Amino acid sequence: MAFYFSSSLVIIHSDNLFWANFIGWGYFIPASFGAFLYLYCRSAIIDKSFQWRDFLHCIPFLLCLILNQDYLLTSPLDKINLINIGQRDQNVVLLSQLLMLLQAFVYLGLSMQLIIKFKRRADHALSNFNPNIFTWLWILLSLYGVIWSIEMLGIILGGNYMLAIISDLLFLLLIYSISMAQWRDPKLFIIANLALISSIKNEEKGKAEAFDSATRQILLNSILEFMQDEHPYLDNDVTLDTLAKSIGLSSHHLSEVLNKQANKNFYQFVNEYRVNFICESILGKPDSKILDLAIAAGFSSKSTFNAVFKQMKGVTPSQYRKELK
Repeated sequence: MAFYFSSSLVIIHSDNLFWANFIGWGYFIPASFGAFLYLYCRSAIIDKSFQWRDFLHCIPFLLCLILNQDYLLTSPLDKINLINIGQRDQNVVLLSQLLMLLQAFVYLGLSMQLIIKFKRRADHALSNFNPNIFTWLWILLSLYGVIWSIEMLGIILGGNYMLAIISDLLFLLLIYSISMAQWRDPKLFIIANLALISSIKNEEKGKAEAFDSATRQILLNSILEFMQDEHPYLDNDVTLDTLAKSIGLSSHHLSEVLNKQANKNFYQFVNEYRVNFICESILGKPDSKILDLAIAAGFSSKSTFNAVFKQMKGVTPSQYRKELK
């Protein structure tokens, strides 16, 4: 990244033949930005480490280098002359630009698909994660898309210098903001246990419904009775699997009953109980600290609690308490 953003300095010091050797090598680093975005989203959410096969994501960047090898491997003096007289092969330049744009929007689509998949899996089987995580990631992808749209507009307008500068500054701001946020909280986007249930959706895909509506209603009544009597939602580690085992159902059957009969996913089902528990506790214990009530209700962190409560009630916990006075 630093090499790309310092490319202009390389040109400024191109009178020094040592620096002139590096002219051009940084221009094509944006061909790897899409891959970086995709791998970042993956590792940020499920903390998946880099694997050898992930080097395949370097293909767009390597293709750009191969297309421009004649220019990149030429002598420093010839590079300087080509820059001064502007006699590079425009077909190669255009093809390289198209390749960079293609990888940018292809990986944007892959990253969107990845986030949608992780969101569905989290809603399906987990109850204790901050829903704002996905909001923040959608904002990140939106900004990435806007930046590349500006870059594309600059190319369409024949290499508009001002638009190129704007897109580079926005890239720099985006990367700096993400770096600072991750530095302050290395686990900012990580959803605990999501990687462990990543195969559930694939296992259930294509399975026929196990129960008719009447049977599902009977099972739902049993589930509601269990929730009322045993309060499993007070356990901040409760998942679809653990609740299904406690009730005596398979996770697939429990999911079917909740989705088809209660019209809720697991995340909504459990957190409605938690939020209602807190609302009742605020009425019964008006002097209690809200955070203490949240921990007692099964939430694992203040940020998760605040986000879920506002999502369910439309106001923050503090605003809710004030409205009751």
